[in-house]
Amino acid sequence: MNGKIKGMLQAAPLIRKAPAPDPSIWLFSSTDNRHFNYNSRALFLYVLEHCPDINALYVMDDDKARARLSAQYGAGHFIETRSKEGMEKALSAGVWFTSAGLPVYGTHLDEGRLVINLWHGIPLKRIVLQDPSYSRLSRLYFKKVFSDNYTDVVTTSSAVSKVMQESFAVPEKKMRIWGEPRCDLLFQNFDISAYFRVQYPELIDVKKRVLYAPTFRTGRPVRLFPFPDFDRDALEDFLEEKKILLCIRLHLAEADQNPMPESKWVRYLNEDRADDVMSVLQGFDLLVTDYSSIYLDYLLLDRPIIFLPYDLAEYEKEHGFTFPYEEVTPGKKPATQKQFLEALESGLEQDEERESRQRIKRMFHENQYPCSGDICKRVRERIKK
Repeated sequence: MNGKIKGMLQAAPLIRKAPAPDPSIWLFSSTDNRHFNYNSRALFLYVLEHCPDINALYVMDDDKARARLSAQYGAGHFIETRSKEGMEKALSAGVWFTSAGLPVYGTHLDEGRLVINLWHGIPLKRIVLQDPSYSRLSRLYFKKVFSDNYTDVVTTSSAVSKVMQESFAVPEKKMRIWGEPRCDLLFQNFDISAYFRVQYPELIDVKKRVLYAPTFRTGRPVRLFPFPDFDRDALEDFLEEKKILLCIRLHLAEADQNPMPESKWVRYLNEDRADDVMSVLQGFDLLVTDYSSIYLDYLLLDRPIIFLPYDLAEYEKEHGFTFPYEEVTPGKKPATQKQFLEALESGLEQDEERESRQRIKRMFHENQYPCSGDICKRVRERIKK
């Protein structure tokens, strides 16, 4: 909080001195201005490739990451906002896209520019102003620095739009049901087999791939396999027999912890191996999660999902849900390892939950059904108008 307030105070004099924002400069930012991920990343790459008339800039305050990305995509497209010059460059942009936070903090940032909140997922749990853990001061700060600056908030359906209005304290007229740009990545041409051969060259006989993506808990670590009968050897034997690669992707806040060691068939796929999980999500035959909204994106692929809500009552008390959990989670919820392995086998071979997934998919993805993979194009055209 103190750091954000400091940034806001630093930005204020620059806003008054800055020239009028240029509508041909589009600026993108994401988590803490230090991560190349989420909807901002997907839309930035699309604009970079398809919009030669737009000067696309991405805020990256991590020096090493900025150097790496500059070498890959071009140095002129990545800036920092820690210096006065960097903030002035950010303020020159006529359009801002953010997935978390803002490129520069201040008030009246929407004057002369569009500030588009793309967010970073469909909220299953209560977020920001609906989060019961937010203090009164935090709510006031968020409303003044974020909500009042947004010109548009992008979402995926009418049902989600109502949640986002309350979460960000914005009127209905600011809601845009355009879909999530990053979901286009689910339909790109991507050789997932080649990708995994590079990541795990010793695995040449993989038949199925499963992604396990648990969410973050406040104040306590995630329990990866929360079963009373958990048996690592039995799990390994099952994966070996079925030739299933199980990749674990921890939440960004826990990505450096790796609570259990890797093995031949259990590997980590954190941010160091995949900047954005959406770029590889289409390569998995089944998803395992608990409360992560990643499953709501995965619904677009129409593939089986398994849920492990082992601490449902505790998590709901801490965070709360925006939709009734049991009603919007179309998949088996095993309580033991035996049930978990059975769910894996049946999901990969029979897929009994398809009808219920279709219903939930229509509820959350109003403009992406049937799926076309043209969300970035839609956003670009509407922003230009």
